[in-house]
Amino acid sequence: MAFNYINKQLHCDGVDIQVVAENYGTPAYIYSEQILRRNAEVIKSIFIDKGFKVSYAMKANSNPAILRLFKSYGLGVDIVSAGEFKMAKHAGYLGAEINFAGVGKTSEELDLALAFDIDHFNVESGFELDLLEKRASLADKKAAVLLRLNPDIDPQTHPHISTGLKQNKFGMSPADVRHFLTHTKSYPHIQFDGIHCHIGSQIIQPQPFYDLIDYLQQFTTALRAEGVRIEHLDLGGGFGVNYHDPFEDILETTPFLQSIAERASEKLAGYQLHIQPGRVLVANAGVLLARVLGNKENGGHHFVIIDGATTELIRPALYDAYHAIYSHEEHRPKQMGDVVGPVCESSDALAKHRNMPVFESGDLMVIGSAGAYASSMASTYNMRPLAPEIMVGASGELQLVRKRQTFDELISLYS
Repeated sequence: MAFNYINKQLHCDGVDIQVVAENYGTPAYIYSEQILRRNAEVIKSIFIDKGFKVSYAMKANSNPAILRLFKSYGLGVDIVSAGEFKMAKHAGYLGAEINFAGVGKTSEELDLALAFDIDHFNVESGFELDLLEKRASLADKKAAVLLRLNPDIDPQTHPHISTGLKQNKFGMSPADVRHFLTHTKSYPHIQFDGIHCHIGSQIIQPQPFYDLIDYLQQFTTALRAEGVRIEHLDLGGGFGVNYHDPFEDILETTPFLQSIAERASEKLAGYQLHIQPGRVLVANAGVLLARVLGNKENGGHHFVIIDGATTELIRPALYDAYHAIYSHEEHRPKQMGDVVGPVCESSDALAKHRNMPVFESGDLMVIGSAGAYASSMASTYNMRPLAPEIMVGASGELQLVRKRQTFDELISLYS
């Protein structure tokens, strides 16, 4: 795959990562175009070529270079905010290629999307449906809607990224969805096209998806018995990645994608099927490159201090998430310790109690699986400017796809 050791030094698509550090500094995100294209090709062949409508969940990584690459493979985008809507437009997506998800859409956001004639809204609640009816009426439009159903299915993932259980904030109960689908005349400016579900993220077993498909088959059968006809069923996303081996191929990590497509096509035949993959497309196509500032011991506990921090990769602090640690130099001896950043928080740790390579001051460290929910969740806490993003092209060329934020740019936001 794209990240490998050549002459004992870590490369990305044939480029020594030291070259990236010399040209763009650290910390920095590095993306492999080769892996991004491989992942997009797999999703296209398994789902798009079989009639699924696939929308990339751009909250995972909203860099326009990545959005344009996925667009070239026929993927639309799944957005959750006005900012993502504007970025999708900036990247060249048409209204028919955008669907709007999210729990709390504002009037302004609905108006933007209505004016652009987006494909559909995923509606999460009764109050949102009422607001959308009002805004569509004022705009003299008819809004296409998929009602988000909470099926109370355990996704077998981290509680913080579970979304399909009844205690989660997402979606509506089956009774509420059934009520709205049987009272459509109360919403003359809503086109009730179907049902959307999304049960969680970082799902690495097929059973939760099988359970969802079976549930939707039963639910839609009951709806038809009541005279309700819908045309679209959305299975959401949530396909996971291997954080322990981030250089593993997508089909090694998720060999069940084909079976999900086949099961859905068989059991939900007659519906236009949708999915929204995010993390699985981008997570292991990117790494965070950092430089070691030094080592310290504290009561027998070893710390490696780097110039990267939770401002660049917050997942370990949020979810106790595991991200693999690599040295630029191959075959380093190992030692136990923590990788921590310079941010003034005890939670500013990117790896804890890890058997990892020995690092010295000035060494380069690579942190895996930083293509998803890293740059998109980055912050300027402690007045740390946002890190740059570099794409290594399929032919080994380097492209700066987001420049490093300057202190002047950061300070200019203040009056």
